[in-house]
Amino acid sequence: MVLQFACSKSGLILYSLDPTTVSDPATALSAALKASNANILISMEAGNDVNYISVVQQVVPELRVFDVSKGMPFVSPRFPHLRMCIHTGFDQDDKAGWFPLRHMVVPSDNLDNYTQPVTGKTPLAGQFQVDGNGIPTGVGATLDNEQVLKQNVWPTYSAILKKEFHDVEGVGVIF
Repeated sequence: MVLQFACSKSGLILYSLDPTTVSDPATALSAALKASNANILISMEAGNDVNYISVVQQVVPELRVFDVSKGMPFVSPRFPHLRMCIHTGFDQDDKAGWFPLRHMVVPSDNLDNYTQPVTGKTPLAGQFQVDGNGIPTGVGATLDNEQVLKQNVWPTYSAILKKEFHDVEGVGVIF
């Protein structure tokens, strides 16, 4: 949800892929990266009994030998557009090529000269065309900010912007 708002505010297009809906998450991720020409891959560490880090490292094995602390740009021969992998976890154990999301979220107030104004017509939500197994075969229509809100593509995002009550399902300690 935070990523959805960040993409909306910064004018980035967000493609979402849920590996739990496909029979082979690694194949789906590889196809999604190729179809979208993604520059940045952002992933949860794990969820729904799926270790997303290991799925990504299976698809992009060069992450295991890349060290973000060296300051060199990431390059993948398999996915030449991919420049950065970001995870939402809190440690760097076996994640040498990953950037933690908490290092990306830094208020700086110095982007006024670097950004284009974001409007309702700014592209926001990219959609994949998928085959019968849920594997992306290409990219479909890209929805702009207004369409995402009106079509309720992301229910929590839309409810917050409409200032409506919305119960957010989640994990954690529930009594």
